[in-house]
Amino acid sequence: MTQDAAPGLHVEFDGDEACPLGFAGDPTVVLFFISWAYTLRLGGQHELALAAMHMQRRHKVDLRPLLTYADLEVEDEDDQHALDHAWQEPAALAAAARAVATALESDDAALRELVTDYDDLAPRLRDLAAICDWGAERARRVRLTFRLDA
Repeated sequence: MTQDAAPGLHVEFDGDEACPLGFAGDPTVVLFFISWAYTLRLGGQHELALAAMHMQRRHKVDLRPLLTYADLEVEDEDDQHALDHAWQEPAALAAAARAVATALESDDAALRELVTDYDDLAPRLRDLAAICDWGAERARRVRLTFRLDA
């Protein structure tokens, strides 16, 4: 993946073989979720941050693999370090994506109220899980990256 990548969320694998799978819809909602979930450690109070906290507490979801991502825009050594260290095992990322999707699809009224405007989140997380499964089957590492502007 180069800095010429389009804005949005990107799923990269090490190795030369390109993943034939993709998102069935706009994955920006996943980027919104993981970005707001990341703000929990900073006291984030956005509805998606609160939904992430609720999933951790009530549904025992491990969000850590979803919170491992990096900006494609490398401006300094810290950015490069974050990008270089964003690689992870795809099975863990797939499991986290599925766990969040399962929680979102549950009958948890409090969680549904927090994510009422994010109907596409669970399906896009299931897409992410399937993409990661492809990488896991090939023993590839995966990296979530994003670019905010063109």
